[in-house]
Amino acid sequence: MRLPFISRRRHEEAIDFLAALHRSNLAHVASKLGDERDARRKAEAELAAEREPRPPVEVEHTELWSLIDWTLWGSGMGDVFREQLADQFIAALTPEQHAQALELIRWWTEDRGREPLGRRRYEDQQRRLHRAVRAVAAERAQAEGYRRTIRRLTDQLLDATGYQGEPLLPAARRALGIDDIKEES
Repeated sequence: MRLPFISRRRHEEAIDFLAALHRSNLAHVASKLGDERDARRKAEAELAAEREPRPPVEVEHTELWSLIDWTLWGSGMGDVFREQLADQFIAALTPEQHAQALELIRWWTEDRGREPLGRRRYEDQQRRLHRAVRAVAAERAQAEGYRRTIRRLTDQLLDATGYQGEPLLPAARRALGIDDIKEES
């Protein structure tokens, strides 16, 4: 359909112009679609790489790690993957960031005279408690050894003096640590 007030040549030029414009738009859209498709493929490949199991990252459990782990624990996160997540947080830091964080922690605790933070404080208390329990157990074992020695020495004293089973006074029995009457063998 040709408009009567436009010449045939102008009409063909307009159609050629519109066809070129349409081809240009199609090429632009195809290019954008190709870029989007490439971007989607790249994103899918990255996601697939993230889903692949990675070897565990060896992370030094510094005070910063302890604070992160303690924070995750305090927020209600269980033991299932809390430590792995803390490891990933530490692994994501650059060495400079890690050093700066440790310096801030040192400044907060040592320079200002505060107690250790987070899990380190708990671990210190736990270590002290375990040390105290071991000391009490050692003291009890030593006391039991002393009781056995006292009993043996008492038996030797009674045998050396020719004790024949006459009842000792309760005060003498307590002084010697005798709870029962010695049976003759």
